[in-house]
Amino acid sequence: MKLFQRLLKENAKVWDEYLHHSFVKELEKGTLKEENFLFYLKQDYIYLINYAKCYALLALNANNAKELRFAMKFQNYIVEGELELHKSILKLGIDADKLCVKDESIVNIAYTRYMLSVGQSGDFLDMLVALSACAIGYGYIGAEIKQRLSKDELEKHPYKEWILTYSGEVFQAEIKEFEDFLNSYEVDENKFKKLSEIFHTVVRLEREFWQHGLNLKLDLY
Repeated sequence: MKLFQRLLKENAKVWDEYLHHSFVKELEKGTLKEENFLFYLKQDYIYLINYAKCYALLALNANNAKELRFAMKFQNYIVEGELELHKSILKLGIDADKLCVKDESIVNIAYTRYMLSVGQSGDFLDMLVALSACAIGYGYIGAEIKQRLSKDELEKHPYKEWILTYSGEVFQAEIKEFEDFLNSYEVDENKFKKLSEIFHTVVRLEREFWQHGLNLKLDLY
């Protein structure tokens, strides 16, 4: 069994809770309130800035030119692709360029700082696994949503642009490349245990990211 499939099997319950969270279900049905979507999108814009920094750290941990090229390519995709999508949607009511640290939620801080700590204390593969829940998970979610919606439903959907981005050919090709790259590594049981712990933590944080989009809370209280 390939590495990513092993990680999914070991963490099946929390992975399912992430992919099929209430936030995702409401987004798919188009019943998610706009204030919840904009809260999530605002936090995700801040998240992606730090996520792009994580790829810079991934590049620093690279052991060869292949790993370096991978890290740089995906960092560029985030900066030039996903961030620009979010910025275009946020212009509905939020100036993305004016977002600052005071706008960042505690969940957001916990997630991104955890990934950065993995990159600072671990190796390239540790960091790659920490980044995988977001990269690959969104691809799975986007593809599932699009598959379940009819052409007419998608055309009239309030979150059509978001769905088309994460289900689209470009993003799907990117996450397939990510998954294939991750699966090119073989590890012993001790290393797998560490990677599985990292993966479990980041998937939990992804799940909580959806939840705080429903709660509309920057803080925990």
